[in-house]
Amino acid sequence: MLPLLLITRYILILIPAISSMYLESYASNGTYVFFILLFFWVAELRRTIFKKSIGMLLVEIGFSGWLCYTFDGLLFIIFYSTLLTYLPAFHRHIRLSFLGVQLIALNLSLQGQSSSYYVLANLLFFTLALLLRHMNQVAQNKVDIELLYDQLRRQHYELDEARMQLLDYARQVENIAQLDERNRISRDIHDDLGHQLIRLKMMMEAGLRIMPTHMSKGMEMLTSVRDQLTESMELLRSTVRKLKPDDDSMQSFTLDRLIEGLTKEKGIAIEVDIQGMPYVLYPSLAFILYRNAQEAITNAIRHGGATSVQIQLIYETKQITMSVSNNGQVPTGQTAKGLGMTGMEERSKLIGGQLLVTMDSRFTVTTVLPTFRQTH
Repeated sequence: MLPLLLITRYILILIPAISSMYLESYASNGTYVFFILLFFWVAELRRTIFKKSIGMLLVEIGFSGWLCYTFDGLLFIIFYSTLLTYLPAFHRHIRLSFLGVQLIALNLSLQGQSSSYYVLANLLFFTLALLLRHMNQVAQNKVDIELLYDQLRRQHYELDEARMQLLDYARQVENIAQLDERNRISRDIHDDLGHQLIRLKMMMEAGLRIMPTHMSKGMEMLTSVRDQLTESMELLRSTVRKLKPDDDSMQSFTLDRLIEGLTKEKGIAIEVDIQGMPYVLYPSLAFILYRNAQEAITNAIRHGGATSVQIQLIYETKQITMSVSNNGQVPTGQTAKGLGMTGMEERSKLIGGQLLVTMDSRFTVTTVLPTFRQTH
């Protein structure tokens, strides 16, 4: 039982008990005080030992009815003290049953009293019952909200952990793919080029040995070695080319390619300001920066009528920040997020980044992404 309800319960016993001593004339005040103290004892037993006992609850209701009927005065108020104990504690059907029992006991104990007592006692009874019911619902709603909040927080932690595991898995897959490609190339060099070079060495040694006696045969063998060396050089060049992707695949999602295309197509002036020491980004990070810059510039031209765009890249140890601002018209008031802005935000949050929008003198979209660099 809450401390506030406990204090209220004993006040609802003490105040009517003291007031009735002055309002009524009893044959023996000692006997009256004894029964009031006995009622306190029953209430305390229910609070400490018989918390869920239906039998003790019935004893308290009957005892309070007998006190009210025997000593009159304001003792009908102690019914409300009992009401505080079972409305928050028992199930709905049990509460309704005891409400009916207590209401009957209350009205029976008021026999011989004036009609105003009946009206006042019943009105207070129903008012307090409704108030307690509302308090119980509020408390239950609070518990439900706290449980929901804990569940959402736990799911947030699980999603964050899953995202980190996914990023770690992506890095491992990338490293494994690179390792597999290196192993494949090393096998190609060993199996094809290595064996071919060994064969050519043996042919050259044989040609050198027979040239003093068979000049024409030796020259023929050296010519064959020359031709096969040409083939080996071509094989070596093709293997080296596999180690380095072509320029188109390397620059498909670079800001330079984006700026070049937009300048030709839209005729817009784009300035780039790079701060910090640039370093190589994961392809996924470069793709997100490319798409967000593309969307921000497209929105600036379409919605703001911009003619000039400034892109600022800040390379930091653990994150990279890209701000795209334009000289177009700045929206007034709160603007709803469109599909483009929502896509930019979702791409950024997917790898733990964030998207910020500021509308001061210029409309600026800032993308902040973690780089997951190993600096040691």
